[in-house]
Amino acid sequence: MSPSRARPWPLLAAGLLLFAPGRGAADSVVYQGEISADANRRFFAEVAQCRPRQLVIDSPGGEVEAGIALGRWTFDLGLDLVVDGECLSSCANYVFTAARRKTVLAGSVVGWHGNYHHLAATGLWRDEVGTRAARTGEDEATAEQAVRAQVEHLVALERAFFAAIGVDEQICWIAKRPPYSVPNYYTLSAADMARFGVFAVSLPADYPEREGPDGQRDIPLIRLAP
Repeated sequence: MSPSRARPWPLLAAGLLLFAPGRGAADSVVYQGEISADANRRFFAEVAQCRPRQLVIDSPGGEVEAGIALGRWTFDLGLDLVVDGECLSSCANYVFTAARRKTVLAGSVVGWHGNYHHLAATGLWRDEVGTRAARTGEDEATAEQAVRAQVEHLVALERAFFAAIGVDEQICWIAKRPPYSVPNYYTLSAADMARFGVFAVSLPADYPEREGPDGQRDIPLIRLAP
């Protein structure tokens, strides 16, 4: 988010609900911060009696299953989405793709850097084996079995989710592959998003700005080959 643009609401803890005055939408709700099961529980409890039409989000991503749950909620209600700041990782994978109309405000960005299908297809999931073994004290074989099972579970959840919303999940990792081979995050034009079934996207004319609020964000816009 551009540091010169004042928010119409105060900073919120992750998952807290706020109706958004000044957006011309008394039926807008805000999800700000990391996506997690706990944040979702608090958020869904707050919105249980609401009938929102628009979700405003500013999130670096978070847990896969929580991201899918928030995305399914967004899709099932047919919500529009406004990105006011950042929508990265699980936010981009599962929430942005699931919304009806998507508006990215000036200074904001949507960034992908892979998903669990990507990890399974490339074998990168094995990087987690040593981490788990060190954390749990398990031997490598036991840790590998547990990580493999978790990856298979999440790949199945992703497959069902993207089939339900009608989006090609390769949007989450297309630019990680040659000839692009982006090492970290990337973003796409609205035209390239549409190639994966992500439609009705409104981006600022200068999207994306190269510098984020911390002065360090650099998420390249990748133009896909025809």
